Amino acid sequence: MDLIQILVNIGYVFMLAALTVRDILWLRGLLVSAQLSLFTYGMISGNIPVAFWNALFFIINSYQVVRLIQQRRPIDLPDDLIDLYEKIFLSMRRREFLYFWQMGEIHKVKHKRLIGKGEHQKNLLLILSGEVEIKKSGKLIAKLSRGSFVAEMSFLTGEPATADVFVPAIASYISWDQQKLHSLEQLNPDLLIKIQHILGKDLTTKLKKDSEIVEER
Repeated sequence: MDLIQILVNIGYVFMLAALTVRDILWLRGLLVSAQLSLFTYGMISGNIPVAFWNALFFIINSYQVVRLIQQRRPIDLPDDLIDLYEKIFLSMRRREFLYFWQMGEIHKVKHKRLIGKGEHQKNLLLILSGEVEIKKSGKLIAKLSRGSFVAEMSFLTGEPATADVFVPAIASYISWDQQKLHSLEQLNPDLLIKIQHILGKDLTTKLKKDSEIVEER
């Protein structure tokens, strides 16, 4: 087998391997190797179209490999966000978490009703400091503090609020516009799936706690 045949076979082996991986970075990397081999084959054999197209594909995929490596490079989080990330958002990469965080807006409130029962919610909330009270028919059913979501049921189902939410003293929270978050379905569907998973987990934990309280009574 001469050099030209070896280069062609190496190129196709790398392309075959690319079809077997799920990680996009590995896929791009294997394609770069395949296209480099086929480009070399084209140059040696004098097949200019093969050399040209594989050179173009090599440049495009090399750029994407560099971009993906930069995206996956570990980044430092602000000190005040580390506990929230480790407690709630570990399923996201840090860069994804910061992107999601920057979509929100931080508020500080005092003695305020945040949500009224029966109201359709426009925002998803996450408590940052202080406490909020959840009441049904004027009866306190739960207190939420840092790291607890509010209105996640509304975000997941589109249904109106099932309880009133009050800030009895001072609290701060971050608020995300639900419409903007749902737009991630087109812009970044993987991130939206992770958000939905996190909210589903939070909701399940709350329902479990409610069930335990009822059983104790």
